[in-house]
This record gives sequence, C-alpha cells and structure tokens, in this order.
Amino acid sequence: MIPPPTYDEQRALIASLAPARLRRFRAAVGGADRAAVELALVDASLASHFHAVLRLVEVALREHLHRSLAAKFGPRWFENQRDAFDEDLLGQVETAIARVGVGAQPGQVVAQLMLGTWVAVLGRGGRKSDGTKASYSESFWEPALGVAFPGRTRREVHRLALRLNWARNRINHCEPIVFGFPQPGVGSEGRQLRRSPALILEDARTLTTAVSPELGRWARRWDAVDALLEDERAQAALDHIATDRHVTLER
Repeated sequence: MIPPPTYDEQRALIASLAPARLRRFRAAVGGADRAAVELALVDASLASHFHAVLRLVEVALREHLHRSLAAKFGPRWFENQRDAFDEDLLGQVETAIARVGVGAQPGQVVAQLMLGTWVAVLGRGGRKSDGTKASYSESFWEPALGVAFPGRTRREVHRLALRLNWARNRINHCEPIVFGFPQPGVGSEGRQLRRSPALILEDARTLTTAVSPELGRWARRWDAVDALLEDERAQAALDHIATDRHVTLER
C-alpha cells in the first residue's frame, strides 16, 4: 500500500507534477488538492497491480505462442519462416536477433520480442518486402496456433492481445488508468473510445485462461485489484470521464 502523504509531502508531490497531469484528477473530485492526490494514489496502486497482471499474461502468451510455432516449424521458426513475415515483423525479429547475436539460443531471441510482436503474429499480416501481402492466418494460425487456442478464433485472440498491449504501453508510460484505457483507432469520429479498468482486467483473465485454464483460475484469485476497482474514488473517476462529450466509455 502507498502511505498517505503528510501535508508537506503532499505539497512536494503537487509541485513535482505537471499542472495538466493533476488537472483531470482535480476535476474528478471537485477541485480539492487532498482528494485529487488521494485519487492519484488510487491510480498508482491500480497501475501497480495491473502491471503484475499484464506481466503474467505477456510471459505466458509469449511462451505459449513460441512453443506452438516451434512444434510445427522447429525451435528457430523465427528464422526458417521469415519468408512469411511482413516488413514490420521481419524488422522486429531482426532487431531481437541483433541484440543477442546470430546463433543465440531460441529462448534468448524469443525473450527479446515485445508483446507487440506477438500481437502482430496473431494479426492478419501486412506488406512483405517483396511487395506481396503476408497472410498470418494461412502461415501461422491455421497450421500452428489455432490448435493452441481451442474454441477461439484468431480475431478474438488478436483483439484480446491488442487491447492488453495498449494497456501495457499506457501503464509503462506512466499515464493515468483510473479514467479508463483509450482504444486507438476505435470508435466514432470525434469521440475517443475508452475501456474501463475492470474490462481490461477481464480481458487479461480471459486471455490467460485461453493460454492455460489453471493459470486463468489463479489470476481470478488476485482479488486485491478487484477491491481497488470497487473503491468509490475509482468509480467516481469513471463517472467523471463518462460525462466528457468527446469520450465513449465502455464499463
């Protein structure tokens, strides 16, 4: 738990923050500094718990996909299937190999691949270096990955992973999450779609369960984050952002 600051510590905290960062917290609580700081601390606590959840999902998904691809194409699938990669994925794999050196063990290369890389593998595929279109459904999902997610479609797994990657990036960039997670490129013109922390948590638990039902059951017992989500200050923050005419909130 983050201890509440003393008056002097509160003044120091407020002084250390950009005015624009604290403005939304103030607006959500009616302008009072103490209440704004309390909400900011709830946000920090939520981000800490979400980081732990997303870390579990990322590591489990990475290994699950790697093992599935290796079972079909061999442990160095990232080399012997490179002709199937689009330009972006090829660049990410080449960067990972460069970091650990050509000939490094497969696990060393795989550990360098970011969550966004695995989201891409689950996607449709883009333009290849020869100008043709990559098809990850034909190259990866149908021969190797579909059986790793029984009862789920590629699109469903991709959307879950994509939303969690957006959440991961927001948390890693220290952006507030108590007001929801923006969904880039989704929503109607002039309105930003945001997904509530509770829905993102459910996305994480759903994807974890798809990777491993046992891990999924464990993730649902991480109930400290659920208690934070029910905090009246966290709920008030969502109520506040829901009044923004430029935002559509899913909750």
